Amino acid sequence: MKKLNTYDILSILVIIVFIVLLLSRFDLYPVFVDIYYHMSVALSFDKAGGVVLWDFWEFAPEGRPHLYPPLLHCIMLFLSEFSGHIAAGKFISFIMFPASQVTLWIFSREIFSRKTGLYSLVVLSSSVMYFRLQNVTSAAALVLVLVPLVFYAFEKQKYAASVILLASCLYTHVGMGPTALCAFGLYSILCRERLRKAAKVIGASLVLYIPWAIHLIANMESLAANSPPSSGQFMVFPWVLGIIGALICIRRKKEFLIPVCVLVCMIPIAFSYPGRFSGHSMLPLAMLSGIALTEADNKLTGSKRAVFVVGAVLVLSLVAPAVGGQLQRRGTQQRSIQEQSMQQRPIQEQSMQQRTVQQQSMQQPRVPMEPQRRLNITLASLLVALPGMSSDSYLTSDNLRMAEIIKRNSLEDEVVFIRGGNWGCYVTSTTGRPQVFGMWQEVAADYEPDPK
Repeated sequence: MKKLNTYDILSILVIIVFIVLLLSRFDLYPVFVDIYYHMSVALSFDKAGGVVLWDFWEFAPEGRPHLYPPLLHCIMLFLSEFSGHIAAGKFISFIMFPASQVTLWIFSREIFSRKTGLYSLVVLSSSVMYFRLQNVTSAAALVLVLVPLVFYAFEKQKYAASVILLASCLYTHVGMGPTALCAFGLYSILCRERLRKAAKVIGASLVLYIPWAIHLIANMESLAANSPPSSGQFMVFPWVLGIIGALICIRRKKEFLIPVCVLVCMIPIAFSYPGRFSGHSMLPLAMLSGIALTEADNKLTGSKRAVFVVGAVLVLSLVAPAVGGQLQRRGTQQRSIQEQSMQQRPIQEQSMQQRTVQQQSMQQPRVPMEPQRRLNITLASLLVALPGMSSDSYLTSDNLRMAEIIKRNSLEDEVVFIRGGNWGCYVTSTTGRPQVFGMWQEVAADYEPDPK
């Protein structure tokens, strides 16, 4: 590691400020709902005594093939041995954003320059969308934490480490893992002097991945191209600076092609998960933006450079203009409002309200579902928005009390009927009881629960 200079000290201060701010808002965690799926998997691994290939805790009693790569859940299972499953879930949801800040900074600083490390870090840290997805999509988030380390290890000729890290990406997420592999492969093709060594890294990583790849191929018919509706955002500063940075990188070639390759290989995500593409693409865009800002910094000297550094850090830290479309469907707005009102209510109250909603929906004529988009413009950066963010955690006192009631009044393997996979995963993650529905709809289940 290089000795610290002013740019490094500023970078470390940025990371420390965000860690302190995130700790002050620890009530936000675990964010949203995906984490309860991961918690339920880790808890079920614990019950089974290790990694299993059949999902017996969802769509019970029949279940379905378990195809989600297991690395994240093994990490959560390990952490739960020291802290409990709920604490492990909160920690995983919390740590992904600062961990990504650190790995991005290390990569940009060591492979490009100290200046690029600072500017890349500040651009990444400004994005509310990236922060949100790092907290919500824990498995994909872990891949984004690892990707800079994969390329860092390779560029530093630590080939064994790059093999393990690339294989770890594959064992973490069924979509983002192959994206990381494709980015690494594209980079090796464009940098032909590194092709032979990169091919060995890719080959060794795929060999390590063979056991889970065989399991996926054997159950390929269970995979479905289902994706939840989402809408993307255009992050003004990262995209404008990123395009400039990409042009610089294409001209310089060699290691500067790394963020370009990562961004290019993320483009297919935009067609199925536009919301995720908007957030995940911030990682390579931050690198490219850092390179563009470094180019401007290098052309300045003395007081002009100092003004530029301070101004860039302040502006990027406080303002993050974004333009995006919010997807809505005509005929479903009232239902979504009712669901939102149920989110923070105890489970027993929700069951009553869900029955009421069902009865009302049966009496009302069906309205065609037509997609609508509403244009949203935001200016606040993460640093500005974070203190006022509202918590959407399911870990309320009422819900935790209900989980205890379920545990006391049911057998360990007794199946719980609760409408909706989100709440079912919450119940499984807090009680260990299997449910009749499930999340991760990309894996099909033949079993259809009958409430009778």
